[in-house]
Amino acid sequence: MIKKIDGRTAKGLRIKQQVEQGILTAYIDLIRAGIATPTASETARRAQLSVRVIFKHFATLSELRFAAISRIEAQSRGFYAERIRYDEPVERRLAQFIHRQTRMFEIITPFRRAALMVESSDPLVAAAMKRARQAAVHEIERALGPALKLLSPSQRRRLVTNLHVVCAWPSWETLRAHHGVSPLQARRLVTQIALSILRDAFSLWKRPVNGSKVACTGGAR
Repeated sequence: MIKKIDGRTAKGLRIKQQVEQGILTAYIDLIRAGIATPTASETARRAQLSVRVIFKHFATLSELRFAAISRIEAQSRGFYAERIRYDEPVERRLAQFIHRQTRMFEIITPFRRAALMVESSDPLVAAAMKRARQAAVHEIERALGPALKLLSPSQRRRLVTNLHVVCAWPSWETLRAHHGVSPLQARRLVTQIALSILRDAFSLWKRPVNGSKVACTGGAR
């Protein structure tokens, strides 16, 4: 039996959701502003609420942090929604993946930094980070597509692992934060290295094989 919700209850639920979203938005805005681990007081000030209200809706800061990272994680999946065209050369597909991936990195970097600070002590954040890394590996495999079938299982693992190391967020952070490289320059460098790894893996193939278009065509434009 479905229980009906009267107008007053429905309004109360809407208000509750609005307050929670306001708290979450305030917390996320603080992280974007460079505060890796916002306190309850900072979040309350940003949301123009009391600390008591913060803990009324989120039992702990860990719960709030997880909600924030989950929201960013969900938004990140939108970068992978683009359809992949397998009639294009694998090099172009990989370059397109890197372009999407690095655009996403520019958005999620403050949250990755925040997550790294607590990953070893917060199981919820650790689980979210693990999912993010697994998703990145999956997207590399999806970009390579049929071309992977031309390699042995061990060659596939080595290729995907090498590409993941180069295309993962820590490499991007090293280029952007530690070497001061611009986004465009960093993207070009990551693409150059990734394509070199790809060409080396398929060095035996000189032309498209079985319609998978593995041939090295000079890289993506």
